[in-house]
Amino acid sequence: MSMSLPADENPDEGTTKADLIRAALKHFGEHGYDAASLRSIVSDALQNISSIKYHFGSKKGLYDACVVAVARRMRSEGPGEMLDLLANDPHNLTPEEARSTIRIIIGTAIRDALRPGSRSDTKFMRREVLMGGRGVDLFLKEVLRGHIDVMAALLSRAENLPPESSAARLRALGIIGQTTFFLTADILTKKSMGWDRFDDRVPELIDAIYPIQRNLKALL
Repeated sequence: MSMSLPADENPDEGTTKADLIRAALKHFGEHGYDAASLRSIVSDALQNISSIKYHFGSKKGLYDACVVAVARRMRSEGPGEMLDLLANDPHNLTPEEARSTIRIIIGTAIRDALRPGSRSDTKFMRREVLMGGRGVDLFLKEVLRGHIDVMAALLSRAENLPPESSAARLRALGIIGQTTFFLTADILTKKSMGWDRFDDRVPELIDAIYPIQRNLKALL
């Protein structure tokens, strides 16, 4: 189902709508749409079932509101905000500047996803994208397509790839995919690496995804 991002759908923190969305993000992100319990959601939000019908019409309406809320935050905060700042002129960077910028964006994305306040948002978004959920078209249209465009432009400068080429876009998707993997499979990563914590390993994750020294000839 294709959706559009409403211009005015931004409930204030502490309102019933915001509390329901916050609780729903947690349960939809952990259990998915079908398995998430509305009773558990309203219990966490300290509300009642009738509040969902009043504010969102149905479980589907609440789910779609969660998609909109996450898309809005991803577009305006964290790596989305940084990509917007770069969107005007990534082609004017030197290859070295482009490579450094790519590493900064990866680090920003990881740190933003690891913030306690964004854990539910991140888990919800990953499930949507990886499972092809109701909101995947909205995420692609409002968030990911812009991220991919800017990352591809940076990679064309960093690795001497033709601008706007399929090779640059595939490299961009590869980097975004690797970053998503480490965040999605954080338990697997910690067990495989023998790490107790994840948030203090960001520099190592950046190096694994996009090391500062690359064999660029192998990519051409």
